[in-house]
Amino acid sequence: MGDRTVNCVKLGQELPGLPAPPFPGELGQRIYESVSARAWALWQERSAALLRERGWVMGRPEDRQALLREMESFLFTPAPPVPVEGDLVLCVKLGRALPRLAKPPFAGALGQRIFESVSRAGWDLWQAQATIVMNHHGLNMADPEARRFLLREMEEFFFGEGARLPADWVPPTGQGKGGKGAPGAQRK
Repeated sequence: MGDRTVNCVKLGQELPGLPAPPFPGELGQRIYESVSARAWALWQERSAALLRERGWVMGRPEDRQALLREMESFLFTPAPPVPVEGDLVLCVKLGRALPRLAKPPFAGALGQRIFESVSRAGWDLWQAQATIVMNHHGLNMADPEARRFLLREMEEFFFGEGARLPADWVPPTGQGKGGKGAPGAQRK
């Protein structure tokens, strides 16, 4: 996870930024300063679709200019806010409005950020992931360095580049179904 974050104009959140401007010039610098790596990845998908749909060829100056105009519009037009009411939160992990946590999961800035941005279902995914991380790395939670490591993993899980699950992801079930690429537990 990079140390550099930006207040992403597209997604309206503080997120990891790009490691360097994507290309030279004023627009590249503006993107570097105010577009997150996640929004840039969304643009990469959108630009590939535009090239296919419109038959644009990057060897033609007019097509390159049209793509630059689309890029600027896409990246610097904020995504419309999703109405979230009462007991719901727009979950950064699952990408939709879901029931929120009852309270911050722990004290501090990260706990508050999770409370404001992660649903109960998203938190449940972390609980399962935390067990895997602790077992895989043999973490002793009495060790302060192990706790710091787990907090960094948690922040990456929720807010790192590529943290959002694919739209067609299905949670695994006890019958070995679901999980889009990850089978559920098998019974013997």
